[in-house]
Amino acid sequence: MKRKVATSYFIMALLFSALTNVMSVDYATANFMFARLHLPEITINSNGTVTPETGYIHRAGNVYTLTANITQKYSVQIERSNIVFDGAGHTIDVAVPGIFDVDGCTGFYEDVGITLSGVNNVNVKNVNVSSNNIYTIYLHGSSNCHIIGVTTNKLVRISGSFNKITESNVGIAIFDGSNNLITRSNISDLLVGGPSNVFFKNNFYLTDYPAFFADNFWDDGSVGNYWSNYTIKYPNASEVGNTGIGDTPHVIQREWYTTKEYPDVKNVDNYPLMYPWGAPAVALLGMQNATYSGDCFLNFTVSKSTVWLGYSLDGQGNVTVSGNVTLSGLSSGLHNLTVYAEDAFGYVGVSETASFIVTDPELFPTTLIVTASVATVIVVGIGLLVYFKKRKH
Repeated sequence: MKRKVATSYFIMALLFSALTNVMSVDYATANFMFARLHLPEITINSNGTVTPETGYIHRAGNVYTLTANITQKYSVQIERSNIVFDGAGHTIDVAVPGIFDVDGCTGFYEDVGITLSGVNNVNVKNVNVSSNNIYTIYLHGSSNCHIIGVTTNKLVRISGSFNKITESNVGIAIFDGSNNLITRSNISDLLVGGPSNVFFKNNFYLTDYPAFFADNFWDDGSVGNYWSNYTIKYPNASEVGNTGIGDTPHVIQREWYTTKEYPDVKNVDNYPLMYPWGAPAVALLGMQNATYSGDCFLNFTVSKSTVWLGYSLDGQGNVTVSGNVTLSGLSSGLHNLTVYAEDAFGYVGVSETASFIVTDPELFPTTLIVTASVATVIVVGIGLLVYFKKRKH
């Protein structure tokens, strides 16, 4: 059993190395003695201090906030539990480009952007991370941590349990952790070695077949995930009512090794989503800066099925509609309108606010008709008068 586990980890490493170009080398000319280069680290120590002292991180109690982008200068090591690391929307970029000659060896930078080392209850949020390494963030022996609002160019590696990743754009590699929760995220690559991890309400845009070494859960018992190939694989799948869920379970096709060696691993999402998870996209068509004479036509599109549609005119209360509709009785002048759409999971999409002008209907046709009628009566009257005068003579 130990031999099989060791082999599994070796194969996991090989599988994910194959997914990257970290060591793309011309084999005809390359020196196969490699030198792994590393940037210096900024460390949040277990006692709370930051070394080296730097203006890149501001500390306020147990909250450590990034103050600027760190571009190819430092990686970040977190060794203190029970803290928040807030990227404040900044970027940590350790992807130093190029291959270097180091004493006759081929050298390249392979830093991980952020490493959580043996910690608990650390929140990492609102940060973008780039690396040459196949891992951009590494939860090394760390548990009960939360990655939220993070974007990476490669993978988040998890070696620990009871961690969460939410509202992020990442690849996922769970090597030996269990009971981790991945939800409300966009996922580009996937390897799962540990058992009993839960994935639901995610959007999977996989660029290669995933690798599963253990049983995990691909829905929460009522809601699964969006898979970009679902409607291609199951062209006859239909939405169940207005739930956003497909009526055909999704069998996740895996890469060859784990399919062969672990054929019984659970790889079924029983409640796959028909549309990407998240708020509906709402688009107003042709209304912005338009001018209407009298009635105007509210024309809009929504990216997914909904349970409610409505609009707000000039900041007033929402008016429920079932679709495109003609708006009548609007006063002359400038108006603003916004459309809202709510899906089955309570997410509300909002359109851009359109400004348009309503004018009074043209009076010219009515005036013309009345004038023409009066003129006709006058002409007819004059003709009759002339006629009767001639008869008297």
